[in-house]
Amino acid sequence: MNITKTLTPKNENGSLDQRFISYVQSLIEHCGQECIDTLHQFHKETEESERKAGGAALHMIVKLYSLKMEDWEKKRLAKSLREALQEIGFKPSKVTKLMGAGKFKADQWNRLHHCIGYKSDQQLKEEQHDFLNKYGVAALYEISRMNDVGQAKVRNAYVDNGNIMSKHALEEIRQEIPAIVDERRGRRQSSIQGSTKPLSQEADTSINLNAYESLKSAEDNSEPLQLSAQKSVSEFLYSVEPDYLDKLLNQYTPHAQDQILSMLSEAVTKLASYLATRQFVNI
Repeated sequence: MNITKTLTPKNENGSLDQRFISYVQSLIEHCGQECIDTLHQFHKETEESERKAGGAALHMIVKLYSLKMEDWEKKRLAKSLREALQEIGFKPSKVTKLMGAGKFKADQWNRLHHCIGYKSDQQLKEEQHDFLNKYGVAALYEISRMNDVGQAKVRNAYVDNGNIMSKHALEEIRQEIPAIVDERRGRRQSSIQGSTKPLSQEADTSINLNAYESLKSAEDNSEPLQLSAQKSVSEFLYSVEPDYLDKLLNQYTPHAQDQILSMLSEAVTKLASYLATRQFVNI
C-alpha cells in the first residue's frame, strides 16, 4: 500500500489531486514511521484475512441460496447475512461481490448445458461444477452480471478449450453484453405506466418553466435558479433515504438488488471524490 497515494484526495478521473501531496507528506512526517508501519501492517493483515475468509463466506452464501424456503424467507435471510458479513469485517463492496457470486454459483450449480454430441447428464453436471469452481469471487460476480450469451461465451471457452478468462476480459464481455438489471417482480404494467405519466408531465412543466425563465434577465433569474437547485438537491437526498431505497429495492429480484447496490457503492465513491475537489463558498 502506497500511503501517500492512498491518503491523497482524488480528482474525478481518478488521478491524484497534486495540490494535496505536500500536505499528505507533511502529515506522514508528523505521524512518524512507527505509525505508518502499523497502519500498513493492519492493511496487509486485513486484506489477507478477507482473502482467506472469502472462500468460507462464499460457501455459506451458496448454501443459503441452495436452501429450500419461500422467496421472502430467503430474501430476508440473505439481507441478514449481508449485514452480518459487514459486521464481521468484510468491506461493503466485497460483500456485494460475495452475494452476487454466491447466488450465481448456487443458481448455476446443477444447471445442465447440452451441446452438440452426446454427453450424459452426469458428465454435463461435472463440467458445470468444474467450470464454476475454476473462478473466484470477483470473476463469478462479473459473470453473473452478463446475459446468457456472455455467460455461454465464458463457459464454452473453458469447457471446449480449457481457457480461464482474466478479470479484464470478463469485464469487457460484461460491458458489451450485460444482464438486464430491470428484473422487476410483482409490478403490473399499468402501475408502471401510471407512475411514468406524472413524471412526464412534471418533466414537461419543468421544460416549459425553463423556457419561460430564460426570457427573464439574469438578475431576475438568480433567485429562482437557486431555489430550483436546492429543490433538486432535496429531491436527491430524499431518493437516497434508507426507507425510500428499501421500497425501491423491494421491486427487484435479489440478484438485481445486488447489482443496484454495487452501482450505488461506486456512485458514493465518485461523489465523495468529487466533493473533496470542490471548494466551499463561505457566505
